[in-house]
Amino acid sequence: MGMTAAGLHASPLPGGARVNEMSPLLIVDDEPEYLDEILEALAYEGIEAVSASNGAAAVAMLRQYPDIRVVVTDIRMPEMDGIALVEAARGEFGNRDLHFIVVTGHAAKSDLERARAAGVRNCLSKPLALDDLRRAIQSLQV
Repeated sequence: MGMTAAGLHASPLPGGARVNEMSPLLIVDDEPEYLDEILEALAYEGIEAVSASNGAAAVAMLRQYPDIRVVVTDIRMPEMDGIALVEAARGEFGNRDLHFIVVTGHAAKSDLERARAAGVRNCLSKPLALDDLRRAIQSLQV
């Protein structure tokens, strides 16, 4: 189903913030090579992450890992796009402190408006720079 786990350690972020080793990131993208690159870069940094290859698998991962607090998702994916994933997760896991970062290589203005309306505060461009992701996580104050 395209789900993998990577390095299981806490890592300092800029400004002294830390990714708690009990709070893995969930990375969602339908491109397996891209997922592998992101997971490898995060593991190298000592940041724990799990992944899903589509929105439905991401919802299943959120059920399996109740300690996930940050979801980084591509916007454009088949079946359930990243915004629909955010909406579904907010509906099912409304009592959890979930934060969403969307990533896209070619989002239309309407996609970004939908993301913001769904409560997404950070929108990043592909290819994703690890420094940009770190800053986005830090801004969430998780």
